[in-house]
Amino acid sequence: MSGRHQAPYARYNQSNQPINSVKHNLNIPFNPQNNAQGIGHSSASSASYNNASSMASPYSSSSSPGHPSPNMAKHVTHNTQLKKYTLKPPPRLQPLSKTMTQLGYPGIFPQRSSQDEDVLTESNMRNGFNDRPIVSNEHTCAHDIVYGKLQDDQRLMNELGSFMVDVLKRKRKAAKVTGNTSFKPPLRSTLGDNKKDQWMQDLAGGTVPLRKLARNVPHGFKGEKLLETLALRQVPFLRASWYIKIVGLSEMTQRNANNTNPPVSQANQWTIIVISHLKKQLGELTATNTASHHNNTNSRGHKGHNNTSNHYDGSTKPWASPENRARFEQRWLYSTRLTRWQYCEGLLDQRTFLRSSLDTLLASGSFEVMWLILTGLVQDYVDEYRRNRTLMKLLIETLIKTYNALLSHTAQIHGDKSYWIYCGLQKEIKQMLQSLFLSTPDVFVIPKLYHQYRDVFDAILGEDNSESALQTIPDVCNTMKKYWNIVKARNEVFCGTAEENKIKQDGNSREDKKTTAQNLTEEVRDGEHVVHVLDNIGRHVGSHSGLLIDQNGWMSVNGKTAKSAAKAIFGTGDVDQQAFVHIIKTMCQWATSDARYGDWRPYLIASILLHWRDSSKTTERKTMLQDSFIRFLDEESLSDETEIQNSDEINANNDPTFESSTLIRLQLFSYQKYLLRLIARGELEPSQRHKRSIRQSLHYLASFPLLTPPPAGLVHQRRVAIYGVRNVNGDYQEKEDLSHMKRLAKLSMTGNMENESFLFGENSREMTSPEPSDSIASFDITLLDKYIQEIAQTMQNSTRYVVQLFCDWMVDQVMRFVVKSVQIGEDNWRVMTTPGSCLLNTRQYITIIKILEHAKDYTNIVQIALWVLKKTNERALYLYIIDSLRKYASIWKLTNYSNQVAEALWEKHQDLQARGIRERCIMMYIVQLVQEGYRISDERRAQLQHDLQAKPKFMSRHRSNPLPITAELGQIIQDHSPSNIQSVTDSLCVRYQGTAGWIGIILQGIVEVMSPVGAVRRIELATSKVPAKETQDSFARSFEFYQIVSAFASLMEEISNQATITGELDEAIAGWLSRQCSPTTMNGTILIDEMNQEYSWVPLFITLLVVHGCVSLEIVLKDFAIPWFRHISQETQQANGTDAAEHRVLQFSKNLVALVRLLVVREQCKPNFEDAINTSQPWILRIEDIFRLETSRQTYLTSGLDKIEPLFGLMEYLVIIGANLPLSSTLLRELVMLRADMLKVERFRQACIRDLDGVYQRFATQDVGGANERKTKKKMLSIVDELIGGNPCFERQGMAHDLAPSFVEKLSHIFMNVSQWNEELCRVQVNLLLDNILLSDGSSSNPNNPHILGDDSTTNLATTPGMDSILRSTPTSTNEELVLFVDFSFNMALSDDSNDKKSQKSQRRFTFLKNMLNGIREPVLSELLSHGVRLLEGCGATTFPENVLLLTTEGCIPTSFESAKFSRRSHAFLNIMQHMIAEDVWTSSKKIELLKTLHVQIKRYKDGADVYKVMEGAQVSYNNAIRAMSLVKNNVDMAIALLMNDGIPGNSRDTQGIDVMLQDIRTSLLVRLKLVVPFAALIWEHPKAEECDILEWVKVLVSLLGNPLVHGNGSQEKFFEFVLDLVSLLIDEVPRELRKPNLLHLSSMNGELAFLPSMFLSRVKRILPFLTHNIYITSTRLASSLLGSQSSNITPQQQQQHLENCMEHSKPWEWLEDYVSDPPAENDAPINISLFDARKVKKAEGTYAKWYKSGFSDKLASEDDHDEPLRVSLIGKSRKRSVDTMEDNGFIFIVDDDEDVNSTTTPKRRLIDMEEGELP
Repeated sequence: MSGRHQAPYARYNQSNQPINSVKHNLNIPFNPQNNAQGIGHSSASSASYNNASSMASPYSSSSSPGHPSPNMAKHVTHNTQLKKYTLKPPPRLQPLSKTMTQLGYPGIFPQRSSQDEDVLTESNMRNGFNDRPIVSNEHTCAHDIVYGKLQDDQRLMNELGSFMVDVLKRKRKAAKVTGNTSFKPPLRSTLGDNKKDQWMQDLAGGTVPLRKLARNVPHGFKGEKLLETLALRQVPFLRASWYIKIVGLSEMTQRNANNTNPPVSQANQWTIIVISHLKKQLGELTATNTASHHNNTNSRGHKGHNNTSNHYDGSTKPWASPENRARFEQRWLYSTRLTRWQYCEGLLDQRTFLRSSLDTLLASGSFEVMWLILTGLVQDYVDEYRRNRTLMKLLIETLIKTYNALLSHTAQIHGDKSYWIYCGLQKEIKQMLQSLFLSTPDVFVIPKLYHQYRDVFDAILGEDNSESALQTIPDVCNTMKKYWNIVKARNEVFCGTAEENKIKQDGNSREDKKTTAQNLTEEVRDGEHVVHVLDNIGRHVGSHSGLLIDQNGWMSVNGKTAKSAAKAIFGTGDVDQQAFVHIIKTMCQWATSDARYGDWRPYLIASILLHWRDSSKTTERKTMLQDSFIRFLDEESLSDETEIQNSDEINANNDPTFESSTLIRLQLFSYQKYLLRLIARGELEPSQRHKRSIRQSLHYLASFPLLTPPPAGLVHQRRVAIYGVRNVNGDYQEKEDLSHMKRLAKLSMTGNMENESFLFGENSREMTSPEPSDSIASFDITLLDKYIQEIAQTMQNSTRYVVQLFCDWMVDQVMRFVVKSVQIGEDNWRVMTTPGSCLLNTRQYITIIKILEHAKDYTNIVQIALWVLKKTNERALYLYIIDSLRKYASIWKLTNYSNQVAEALWEKHQDLQARGIRERCIMMYIVQLVQEGYRISDERRAQLQHDLQAKPKFMSRHRSNPLPITAELGQIIQDHSPSNIQSVTDSLCVRYQGTAGWIGIILQGIVEVMSPVGAVRRIELATSKVPAKETQDSFARSFEFYQIVSAFASLMEEISNQATITGELDEAIAGWLSRQCSPTTMNGTILIDEMNQEYSWVPLFITLLVVHGCVSLEIVLKDFAIPWFRHISQETQQANGTDAAEHRVLQFSKNLVALVRLLVVREQCKPNFEDAINTSQPWILRIEDIFRLETSRQTYLTSGLDKIEPLFGLMEYLVIIGANLPLSSTLLRELVMLRADMLKVERFRQACIRDLDGVYQRFATQDVGGANERKTKKKMLSIVDELIGGNPCFERQGMAHDLAPSFVEKLSHIFMNVSQWNEELCRVQVNLLLDNILLSDGSSSNPNNPHILGDDSTTNLATTPGMDSILRSTPTSTNEELVLFVDFSFNMALSDDSNDKKSQKSQRRFTFLKNMLNGIREPVLSELLSHGVRLLEGCGATTFPENVLLLTTEGCIPTSFESAKFSRRSHAFLNIMQHMIAEDVWTSSKKIELLKTLHVQIKRYKDGADVYKVMEGAQVSYNNAIRAMSLVKNNVDMAIALLMNDGIPGNSRDTQGIDVMLQDIRTSLLVRLKLVVPFAALIWEHPKAEECDILEWVKVLVSLLGNPLVHGNGSQEKFFEFVLDLVSLLIDEVPRELRKPNLLHLSSMNGELAFLPSMFLSRVKRILPFLTHNIYITSTRLASSLLGSQSSNITPQQQQQHLENCMEHSKPWEWLEDYVSDPPAENDAPINISLFDARKVKKAEGTYAKWYKSGFSDKLASEDDHDEPLRVSLIGKSRKRSVDTMEDNGFIFIVDDDEDVNSTTTPKRRLIDMEEGELP
């Protein structure tokens, strides 16, 4: 890497003499054959080549001092003895004066022996020599004397001035060229071969003077032959250039004599020859490759580099032998260095050569050739490439693409012997790119290339540097890394990959400290990160997929574990205490937020915190956790104490009691330490207890449970702390609540109140077997589930401490409810009992689980389930135990109970297998655990597979005459005991298993058998007036009927267990339902007839099939209910609301509603009184059935939206059916009630909240046609809102005001309630509002759905800026509502609150609005964009700068203006506009229209450059600067001085305005420029003037670069770089047909950029047309002195003519060094040019050509001695320029570096007559 920027142009940076062919190496990457030369010396020789000594002057006939001539010895040995040196005068040097020899020679002052300072006197020895001055006082000055006389004599002053003016005139006149030169170049002669060889030998020898050689210059050498001969002879570069010039002058003279105008100039012709010569040498390499591999279609190179064998093949290659390689390298090295010499001399057309060199590099066919071009040619002109962006862009593109190809190629050939070659080239390219980047980082802003090769750029410029580089050049490495970060960000602005393009107030203020509001924003962002991590895990915990089992605990479906979650939240290192407290607070808020669901959240938090705490061996983290939880509780207490002043602030947290109790139970939080902390702080003192925060802390103490068992004395300490020392009965209410819950629990278990001490009754101690759960007494107790509801209500009113005591008591009672050690006697010898066995039956177990579920004691639920699994022998319990474990799987997985649960299941399975019992549910759940990640041994896996596949042995009775299936099924009606059911099952399986459709045959038999039984039951229900109020007899009949239906369901369960491995009959039952009861077979089946009967038993039977696991809930809904509801909706639509349609589908629909209600809605055993009467719901379910249904619902409703799609379809069909039924229909009420009840199903709501966007898209993306469809869709949107938690908003407010909430009130309520917990919910609510606007037909004044909002809290709407005026307006049409929404959105986005707390909320609302734009409706987004454009345009009644300040479009100008608020407002406006533009809803025509608007607005900033200078210099407002400029007649310096010193006189103003500072105008301009970025591609895709007009864009942006508004005199580097990057991107993409006018515009803009700061000037010049330069006049000072033209006070036309004459007199091809013709020609200039040993060739011109160019009446301009500068006539012959060549090269005009040229067209010269390089 090169860390130092080199000079823009180095004239002599290489050697004059070619390197000897003995020792040199070009570092060509060719493997040496025969090992004649090694590889190690190549880099050294390359380094010597690149660091060659400076060349000698070209105006010398001697060889270069840096290298000896080939014919002379390099070192001369002197053997003579050294002599004493004697001072002698220089040879042939005349003395300074012939008469005064003591003066010596010019420039030589020899020492004399008699000098005064050398005389050793006493004074000189003591005091030193003291030279006496000529005058006594050297400090006096004659200025005062002379100045005084001049002041006294004015005439003398005038004479002196006139004298000096006359001297200057004479000097200028003497410097003029008086006419054409008479010098002629030497003529070429025809010589023989021997003489030509001798002449070439003399030319190459370096000893024969050029004057002598010029007398006899031979013919026969021209073009490539001349270059070949020079390379063969190794002619010194100076002499070779001299000969090349003679040949070229001879050809030019011949063309002039023949009046032949070549299409290109001599320089251009010779450049083409030189390039062809170099390509010919490179072609020798590629030709040999092609010849030796003509059969290969894929040659090696970056275009096809798979073939690597050709590097070593063939014997005809130039490097086949050391001699051939040395010869090739010698010729190539000479040719490239001679080319460099000619380039420096100006013999080559710089533009053509530089472009051709890059084209050659790009077209190289192999990596070897590319390396040769790169090291031998391109590296020499790097400084020239740096001068122009277009050249640099071509070079960078080529290098980047090659480097990318090398990366892939080296990866393929790694380890190959040619691997080092490509690594070397790769390193060479990398170093060159790094060097280019360090010197010109601006050029690397190439967005298109960066977007395509971003990784390559990062690998070269952004990767961590090697250790050696960091040690040797650390500053360079750090600088490059810093530059790349900046350039990368600049590229990403145009690539669209930057997250946010922020407006910087000042380029130097980027490192300032953040404000408080920014700190708050960052704090919110950090909290959002924690919430995102938890939500990412929680989304899967709450779903059906749940958690997987990991080796170290749990793992989510997306691979997240407690370890990864802790790492993502806390990081890997130590956490700052303040940050840790904030993280814990966020986690606790997430666990208690109303916007989240699931009681597993505290367990997830605890699992993550436990892993983080245990990962450290110290106790520091344990202390941090305790302190952080206490801080959280303290903040919660303070938040409850502080009165919320603003209604837009909501508290998203519930009471943290449950979370804290969970943390206490898991030993993450210490109750005792919390109590001691409160005591230590004195908060429990009687004098402090009246404070609200202390009361809240006491509430926490009373609510939090203790560990079981509690530490000694903690219970007493708690009571004293809460109730005081003397209040002995303070805990009376706790004891009362505990006693009441115990009584209710006893009632729910036994139905009586015999004794509270025993939960299961007094006789439970003597029981030896569980009570039967299928008796009528047990069934009667089941219906008493109201006690469970009373327990739940008591728990809500009591504290968590009491609830936990009750749960611990109940768990203890359950653990005691076992078989005691009873001695076997005569009365119990038949009972097979085991001491310690559990005595629970299914009803008791489910009741206990339900009570614990209401208490949220999930750990005890898991413990009881595992204990009962281990202790019980009741087979009916196993299924419910598995359901319990499945239902609460998230809890025991998060608490790391996975291994205990799996082992308990396996032990139970082993125990049952040992006793010959085959329990399929246990085996299937073990399989599920294995699928979830539980690891079992291969032995266990094989055993489990064997047990699953084992077929049971049927114990069927042998009958000679088997009974019909109906007869066998009829036995179950008579005897529905389990033994009889098992017997019938075995019989049916033996007879029918294997028969096609045998499950359907059995089901059809059940229907036939149950049909008469159901008819009897219907009669009983029909005769009863109130079905829900039954007598004892009717209750017995209900129980008997339930037993029969349940027995048939049990029969199907047994059949499924014996016939299938999984125990499910989904396909068989679904097929049977589709055959027997499908919409296509309306009549003719018994099942359809049963469904058309009132009080049909079919819904109950299907429900019990789901309960017993025979069929899944999803199959029943999807394959049975949904097709029927679809059919019914079609029937009602066709009938169009007539009674006939209702009559056909009435009863069937009611039974379908009953089925759906049983499957999805029912949560109690008995239906409500109103449900039983109005919804045909007489069926009663046991508590066990409800529990199993809840488990099935959880599995189904947590499976994702694709699984619960039937429920969405069901809701939609209910709406359609209801919309087509008459209002008097009895079915309509049931449909409405079903829909309302389904919306209340908690798990259904949770499933929708889990994927709010998916639910919204499900209903909102459907196309709407007619009015009925609009009506239906609006109802569905209302259902969606209510489903996701929306309750009628402003209910209390509407009751108070008797008015429905307006649209803006609803919208404001949503925005005010936005928090980090409910952003997605609020976004869906806003979308629902907008959809209602779009669906409204304008028929009503308030078409909005009243059920949109989800919170009933009252909001202070006046807190939003600008809301007062909006709330006062009431919309009357959809368009007005849309306008109100647009105005509200922009007011909300651009609002600015100075208060820190409000600023945080405003930032939250702004972020919400920005996120809401993603996926918003196209009409709404279009209206928002249009409003933003209107804000950009400003009000037409205002003037600049008021019309660019994003003020309201109403035209009212505010009386005050704050820059800080405007800056934040502009940033918000830009951010919101960028997000809306990114949605891409506009067509190309709309985008072009916006670009035209932006172009007109940006042009406003061009005209006030002088005003901006005054504002920048004096730091005043725009109005003050305008007034100052008007007072001093637009003089910038005087205006600044006036403002800085005196100020503006007077205080009154003609017009009232606002104080707009320069930074405000700069910010407004930056906003508009940033908005152009997304449409940059559109500008060059539509570049014409009638479209985007890319030329005008370039012109405006380039002029802005020279504007103080952009560069700020060097203070606005960031702003300047952005504008520079934007205009560079546009210039790069200008179409080919517009390049010429574009470069014409750019060439004419040098004057506008003249006042750029020096730090920016060179960066801007790179984007301008390429500026050619000449070594003879690098600046035009020499030519100005020759031509006498002044540098100021001349017109642009005169300045142009002056430049053309300078270039005409400095053409290198017309000057010849070291040659004087015989006789010598007279020098034409007063300055003796013979000092340079050079003459200018006479240039003749034909008469007709002169007339054609200048006209017949043209005369030479007259010369005089006046002060006006001379207009120099055109000299020389113009040649026609090739237009095609100009366009291909991309450069048109040649302008001198140091001249500011305003290009104007000379009237008498036409463009076709311009010579190559001239300006028009």
